[in-house]
Amino acid sequence: MVEDAPDAPEPVAEPHIGLDEAYSLKTPEDNRRLYKKWATSYEAGFVSDNGYIYPLQVAAAFMDRADSAARRVLDVGCGTGLVGVGLAELGGPRPDGLDLSPEMLDEAGRKTDSQGRPIYGDLIVGDLTASLSLPDGAYDGIVSAGTFTHGHVGTGAFDELYRVAADGALFAVGINSDHYEERGFSERFRDDCDSGRISEPEIRRVPIFEAREHVDDRAIVVSFRSTGR
Repeated sequence: MVEDAPDAPEPVAEPHIGLDEAYSLKTPEDNRRLYKKWATSYEAGFVSDNGYIYPLQVAAAFMDRADSAARRVLDVGCGTGLVGVGLAELGGPRPDGLDLSPEMLDEAGRKTDSQGRPIYGDLIVGDLTASLSLPDGAYDGIVSAGTFTHGHVGTGAFDELYRVAADGALFAVGINSDHYEERGFSERFRDDCDSGRISEPEIRRVPIFEAREHVDDRAIVVSFRSTGR
């Protein structure tokens, strides 16, 4: 008598995570937990389902003002590397990637350009709500999409970003349009400009998604240069 083979285990479905979960993050630990679960399905799910084009908008804003000196670029909160993909498509520099989630950095590290070359250089685990293990003046450019969307990353993060930026470094940073005024980003940049710490900020309101139900959603991309003061 042949015994029946044991039933195969039911496949575990990838978590379906959407905007509500992404926008509800309150702490770095919330971020770590969400993106650990989300890393491998992020692009096939959230990005594809919503037509997420925000990282490309940030890359375009950076390249519109970049010059040949912007060779050392840091992608802050790089996630799976979509800003890096946008920079590569626009002929931009190969950035280093900084993220709180090692799992998301693993996905960014798999990204290659049309020639099969890695899109990212160094991949760095770092928490923007704390000190970064990066030297002063290390970068000629700072880009970011999606990091200043969640409430736990506030204006204080720019103290560290200014520190690691070289004199004249170009910033192109996306910020949640509601947070821009309510959480003090507008005031911070105005004060930093008045004190001579940064150049006059240029503000763009850009689409975040192409999906019909979110086609009117907008974010702010603010760009300026650091003065090193």
